[in-house]
Amino acid sequence: MTQTIDLHTPEFQRTFLEMMLLAELTEAYNAEAINDMATRGETAFPDDPFFPAMRAYPYIREGDTDSAKPWLEKASALGDHYILHMLKGFVSEDTGFTFEAEQHFLRGVERYPDVPIMHRALAVHYFDRKFHGEAGLHIMNYVRLAGFGPDTVPMLLEFFQVYDDIPLDMVDELMKTASGYLTLNPHDPHAHSLYASMCSHRFAALTAELKDDDPLTDEMIWMLLEVENHGMWSATYDRSEERMFRHMFAEYVDNVILPNTSQLYVWRLRLRYLTRRLTHRFTGGYSVPTS
Repeated sequence: MTQTIDLHTPEFQRTFLEMMLLAELTEAYNAEAINDMATRGETAFPDDPFFPAMRAYPYIREGDTDSAKPWLEKASALGDHYILHMLKGFVSEDTGFTFEAEQHFLRGVERYPDVPIMHRALAVHYFDRKFHGEAGLHIMNYVRLAGFGPDTVPMLLEFFQVYDDIPLDMVDELMKTASGYLTLNPHDPHAHSLYASMCSHRFAALTAELKDDDPLTDEMIWMLLEVENHGMWSATYDRSEERMFRHMFAEYVDNVILPNTSQLYVWRLRLRYLTRRLTHRFTGGYSVPTS
């Protein structure tokens, strides 16, 4: 085989621009960068619908759907691309046409079943409508196609928090996923919170058939201690303005731990939490168990 593609090959140039533009599909998007790259793409590839479609994205994020629509119409006249279906779905959602938005997302998934971002868009759409079964299916397809990573794992684990009766075998697999995510992100409050949530689900699954007089097993008690411990770590590492993880831990202590233990236990727990917050930067904080 001989080399036929280099940095100046149109296919290479187009793929590079698409890759960089797709990277801007975040909350921290740069409208100037999007318009600059999309303009370069339109100039070099005037028949490609992707680039005018991307010109609509900053307007959609700003809530200016009237300015976004002409770009989407221009792109549609050039051909089809999965980004068109997704952005049209966003516009329909923003203008209150929920069923129309669903049809755009579904059409995108049907035409481009191997594109992860389309499953993600449809999953979020269904999740917002509380169609948790449909959302879960497309979240799992999204993760299956995109792979386990920092963008996919939190979304997968967060979704399963809406269920109260996850089967034990599914919980065990999710525990492995949560544990792996925590191992890679030991100082991330979100990772600790997700792991604590999975421990809570595992406790619920283990105690589902427990009779009123049956004592808790060592494994059940360990799950409760893990919920407590990682809830505390999530609060310890919380640097957000909202202090969401700190509020969550405080509510868990007041509503779950205190009614089932004693004031002395809670006092000691709060002292341990305060000590952890004051010293974790010097001690190295949470470290992943080696065994």
